[in-house]
Amino acid sequence: MNSIDYGGVNPHRALENVKKRCQERKEGKRSNLKTALVLQGGGMRGIFGAGVCCALEKLGYTTGFDEVYGVSAGALNGAYFLSGQASYGTTIYYQDINNRDFINFFRLKKMVDIDFLMNVIVKKKPLDIKKLMDSPTCLNIILTSTDTGKAVVFKSKENADCLLKILKATAALPFLYDIPVSIRGLNYLDGGIACPIPITEAIDEGCTDILVVLTRPKNYSPSKSREIIDRHFLESIIRRHGENFFRTYVNRDKIYREKLAIIKGEKIYKGKRVNILAIFPGSTFRIKRTTRKENILKNTAIAGAVKTLELFGVKHFSPVEIPEFLD
Repeated sequence: MNSIDYGGVNPHRALENVKKRCQERKEGKRSNLKTALVLQGGGMRGIFGAGVCCALEKLGYTTGFDEVYGVSAGALNGAYFLSGQASYGTTIYYQDINNRDFINFFRLKKMVDIDFLMNVIVKKKPLDIKKLMDSPTCLNIILTSTDTGKAVVFKSKENADCLLKILKATAALPFLYDIPVSIRGLNYLDGGIACPIPITEAIDEGCTDILVVLTRPKNYSPSKSREIIDRHFLESIIRRHGENFFRTYVNRDKIYREKLAIIKGEKIYKGKRVNILAIFPGSTFRIKRTTRKENILKNTAIAGAVKTLELFGVKHFSPVEIPEFLD
């Protein structure tokens, strides 16, 4: 296991237990293990996680986890993964939304048009919601409440009636898509603001072994230029959503560092000792949340899949892109 691109807390033990639990679930066995797949978002950076999901699907892990947690693009990846459509969902990044219809900086309020994305998910490359709901694994989708500024977890199995709205809300990036999504009378935006990596949510649920898929390199740290842009340009816009949401937005880098410290074993959360295996993109990873170049997106998906296959001990493989026909 390459320490540059992998990390965590007892990562070897986490990997072995994830494998063991997958087999137990296939055999219908009870266990003292409880596994989770945690998927970070990040706009178009999410294609790295989509590639990881493609490999996991190929390896037979579609029903292998007890829980799946996703935020923003990670939640969408998790939805296509649990419906058995991981590869199909991955193509959306480089075939359907790497264009000006989705990303257009001259279009106010909808610089990143989540309505266009949802049209792709519902009509052009439809997510099989029935398969998702029938999955024995629950998809936990994280949103940020504009009223409280806190992370809220929506479980797929308890929210079938508004699942698409929940997926839309977790992907609604403040400023880039500055339109809160109303769910049962309350407004929500991008789950990544209050919860950039839902690791504590998985631990609170009693998960013992967690596979975390990051979309930023291991050595990433927020830049000073980002703080300057926030302070002089974005703060007045973000304040429109209320002081609670604004405070969370301002502190989001601190929240990110705290979550990462738990993943890396630098901090123990609530005294609970769990095994964590984290997969990071390589240090040369250059994709941004609004990257549109097809070759970069494809190569990033392949990189995520390759890292995962190698991690799980697959030695001979070659990426192949073929048409997929769904009823």
